[in-house]
Amino acid sequence: MRKTLASLMVIASQLLIVGLFCGTIFNNDVKIEKYVSIIHNENLNKIANSVSILFDDELVEEQPVVITVDDNKLAELPSIDVIKEEKKEESKTEEKEAIKTTPLVSVDASKYNNKEEMGFKVTEGNNTYELNGNEFDVVVAVVAGEFDKTFDDALGVVSVILNRCDNDTWRRWAGENPYSQVIRKGQFEVYFAGYYLKYMPGGSQYGTEKYNIAKQALIDGLNGIRNNEYLGFRAWHVSSYSDNYIVYGGNRYGYN
Repeated sequence: MRKTLASLMVIASQLLIVGLFCGTIFNNDVKIEKYVSIIHNENLNKIANSVSILFDDELVEEQPVVITVDDNKLAELPSIDVIKEEKKEESKTEEKEAIKTTPLVSVDASKYNNKEEMGFKVTEGNNTYELNGNEFDVVVAVVAGEFDKTFDDALGVVSVILNRCDNDTWRRWAGENPYSQVIRKGQFEVYFAGYYLKYMPGGSQYGTEKYNIAKQALIDGLNGIRNNEYLGFRAWHVSSYSDNYIVYGGNRYGYN
């Protein structure tokens, strides 16, 4: 009888030990699974918050978030400052590409006059060009400072600038667009003398009739209208340069 009781106690003890062991493993599995689930959910929440930043500039700024387990870094998300800065740079690039100052308006070539015996014939369908805000303002101001009297002389100056943009030699030397041509050293005196500044925004002659004539002539020219094939011009008093002019007392035009 004692032997039987002893055997039963041994068996009961073994069963108890096995039960405790299995219970411990089960509890640990549950804790580990629960802990991993918490970490996983936290990661998802942080990723969702970071994505929402891209659509809400008004969120409160935070420091980079670091999720750790037992002091070991698992993930680091970028700060809101970094995401906002990247967003601003993308916006600037898109804005620059989307907005052009050059007005793409309907142009009227009929307001210009021909003087074919002097080399002036109004043509349409020539190469077109675009300028951004500051470049457009500068070229308008230079044209305003260079032309004399009428739309015809203003378009004459614009045509010379654009003819240079088309010419391989001038393109290699001074650049591919009207702005680079007018700021080329030694070419347009009104630019280097600073005379053009009074036709820039805020200048004393900005918005005057002469400014508006230059602006319209440049818009027409950028959209394909020209009245000559010359590559240069001089003031009226430089009579040795050329006898070709579209307006008496205006500029004299030539091929150099």
